[in-house]
Amino acid sequence: MKTYPAVVLAGYAPDRPDPLAVAMGGDRKALLDLVGKPMVWWVVDALRQSKRIGPIFIVGMSPEDGVDFGVDVQYVPNQTSHFDNIMAGVNAAQDNDPTNEFLMGVSGDIPLLKAETIDWFVQVCEDMGGDFFYSFVQDKTMESQFPGSARSFVPLKEGRFCGGDLSMARAAIAKDNEQLIRDLLDRRKNAFQQVRLAGFGTVIKFLFRRLSVHDIEKVAARLIQCNARAVQSPYADLGMDIDKPQQLEMARRILAARAQAG
Repeated sequence: MKTYPAVVLAGYAPDRPDPLAVAMGGDRKALLDLVGKPMVWWVVDALRQSKRIGPIFIVGMSPEDGVDFGVDVQYVPNQTSHFDNIMAGVNAAQDNDPTNEFLMGVSGDIPLLKAETIDWFVQVCEDMGGDFFYSFVQDKTMESQFPGSARSFVPLKEGRFCGGDLSMARAAIAKDNEQLIRDLLDRRKNAFQQVRLAGFGTVIKFLFRRLSVHDIEKVAARLIQCNARAVQSPYADLGMDIDKPQQLEMARRILAARAQAG
């Protein structure tokens, strides 16, 4: 069974502390405590248990952080921007094994992620075929699995969705589209600003809620010059990122219940 390297994004901006970390009395979100473990530990634990993940690269951490992940990981120094952290992880994975054409990108703030969800996502990507795969979750799915999730949803033709925090891509995609990806990441908290990059016609469709998932795939394929695929997940854990105090408390309750269930 083929495995893929995983790049975990746990970086931070020293001059712009994460609001959640500050609210909780810390300075780095990835290290906030959840049931006795740092937030990022739970993400790595899911990757460790997955049958489809090979080496794990953690961007933005070092051995000095003192986190025992229970598995060998490779640390990549924190960079000056989100995109630079992505590229540092991609380059580290490629340097480790240039034959790895694809890699998995994982946000360090989805501690409810399960190994089974990772395995499912990889299999779907393989079955679909393509160059770049982006996950998303419908609002009904999110709220049924995590009531009161407090996630933000974007209206599309098929319904309301939030972006997921698992992706898979050819390593060359990021290297060949540096400026576009920088622009998208700069606008990642504002769906309308991201849509504006795609042109007037796409903006009009978005405003009138006629923009479909297939439209997004076509726009991505045009902008990035690749076969881009959107993967709707029936598993909300890949999109339940932790940005707010109430989300953190919810994650703590769920992880504590999982631990008790054994």
